[in-house]
Amino acid sequence: MRDDDSYDPDPERVQSESIERRHERTETVEDALGHVGGLLEEAKYPVTAEELSVEYSDELLDLPNETESLGSVFDRLVDERFESAEEAREAVYNEVTGEAAGPEEYNDERAVRELDDEEG
Repeated sequence: MRDDDSYDPDPERVQSESIERRHERTETVEDALGHVGGLLEEAKYPVTAEELSVEYSDELLDLPNETESLGSVFDRLVDERFESAEEAREAVYNEVTGEAAGPEEYNDERAVRELDDEEG
């Protein structure tokens, strides 16, 4: 922050920089989670989050500003059951990054099918 009182941030610039930081974090997380898809392909489905938590408790994820085990991510997905590796990977991605906020987070290199929300 500046010492003088004339500092007046440009709201559009501030918003643009915020979106850019969010986009960079999303790309970094996608890179860090890249190997997770391969790991999850090895699991037998259907499987619960608890079972995956035990299986991957030692698998570390290098995320921006933190390192977390894949098992601890599944610990937060209490009572979840996954029918496929893709469904489990998307749940991990959403848990680590949060749901997509809008088009500014869209990455056309990230090919993910919509999950069927109608399953009960």
